[in-house]
Amino acid sequence: MIQIKFYETNKPYGCFSNFSKHPIELDNKRWATVEHYFQAMKFANTSFEEEIRLLRTPMEAAIAGRDRNKPLRKDWEEMKEAIMRRAIAAKCEQHESVRDILVSTGNCLLIEHTKNDSFWGDGGDGSGQNKLGQMLMEIRSELPGYSGVFYPPLPYMDDDAGKEAYLIEQQSWFMSISKEAQEEYSRYFITSKLLHP
Repeated sequence: MIQIKFYETNKPYGCFSNFSKHPIELDNKRWATVEHYFQAMKFANTSFEEEIRLLRTPMEAAIAGRDRNKPLRKDWEEMKEAIMRRAIAAKCEQHESVRDILVSTGNCLLIEHTKNDSFWGDGGDGSGQNKLGQMLMEIRSELPGYSGVFYPPLPYMDDDAGKEAYLIEQQSWFMSISKEAQEEYSRYFITSKLLHP
């Protein structure tokens, strides 16, 4: 299965990061990023919720959310995955470009690749649970237009048989996805591989 690893917002498929600059509307409020919402919900219905919502960057929100001097809600461990899923679903619903890019990944395995997190990410070495990647794949399968189809560049294919037919099908598929999805695909599978073979 083809893997797509993401983490930094300025790299290919960075729109899947919770730090990406895609504001969401939830609970009649505007949240600058998914990270702002997720961290604030640790302190729902307290003054800390609004304090985190108004922070300037997602990194500031992440730091504030990890402050154990604040009273973490009692049901956090039971609720955190549902809260994350709600925020990611809102991001996909409210941002067509993110939705189109997610759908365009077809049946690829999505991996939040970072040594900084072994629950939401892969732990940097594949030993982590990759919950964020799993959640994105679950949401992807429920989005309109999702078919599970994906055509990697030819060098990813194992045999040369049917190369010409494959290229025709790949080109047809590529032209059917959004411009933003084409750009992410090209940056990840072509440009980055040329720079870092």
